[in-house]
Amino acid sequence: MYSGWWGFGKFLLPGGHFFARILCLVLIYTAFVIWWDDHLFPTKKFTEINTMLYSSAIMGILLVFRTNSAYDRWWEARKLWGQLVNDSRNLSIKLKSILPDGNARCRQIAALLIEFPQVLRDHLRGKMKINVNKNATADPCDHVPLRTAQSIYEHLAELKREGTIDGFELLQVDAHARALMDICGACERIVNSPIAGSYKFMIWAGVIVYLGLVPWLLVPVFDMWSILLVLASAYFVLGIEILAEEIERPFGLTPNDLPLDSICSTISDSVKFTFGSGEYDSLKPVNDTSPSVSG
Repeated sequence: MYSGWWGFGKFLLPGGHFFARILCLVLIYTAFVIWWDDHLFPTKKFTEINTMLYSSAIMGILLVFRTNSAYDRWWEARKLWGQLVNDSRNLSIKLKSILPDGNARCRQIAALLIEFPQVLRDHLRGKMKINVNKNATADPCDHVPLRTAQSIYEHLAELKREGTIDGFELLQVDAHARALMDICGACERIVNSPIAGSYKFMIWAGVIVYLGLVPWLLVPVFDMWSILLVLASAYFVLGIEILAEEIERPFGLTPNDLPLDSICSTISDSVKFTFGSGEYDSLKPVNDTSPSVSG
């Protein structure tokens, strides 16, 4: 999955260059405190009353709450996309079992099932690129996952009107078709409900105060070795906070976000395998009005 140490290295610096720049600022600030350490600031008193211990404990509690709230969002998103994989597979299996071989609408629904996770991925990332017919007008507010799911339901309704499937069979596949938009709505809720800005501001304020105070507490005791200790503290405190910033938005493109491209490929391979890999290697909606999406 990762190419040696270079692939693993992506996870060592959450936030990339931003994280590295902050660590450099912490290093410079600590060096300044060492240079300034002429006891103009009563650092000895702070050391004697265990201020370092108190501030570290408070910072740790704040980061635990921060990380848990961010990870809950990431894990909820992962469960939703896992459900999308299962419902896509179950819908494919049931349609393949119910519909006769060679049914044209079966091929169209299969193509839409492959398309849906891809358009949902781009919709959540906010980078939809809609290709419509020359005579059609592109709506910048177009909800492409909704249109794709609607097309699936239209094909199912046509199969019912044609008598290809009966009401009981339609009821069997309806639960999985309905789950597509349920999953879409739940993912949109994660995207459109960020963690309260005041809460994040308080966390960042605590981090800044903590990192501003730590050098004054360590320099009188460890002198030059304080640089390594402060950098270690800054690495973990800032790393956890920046990592939480990344995973609270789980649909992006950072290394710690969900592997949506891989999940889309899994769904595509599952649908093609279910309907027959030979006939469905290049599935494309036939006579369908929903737009194609380039992701």
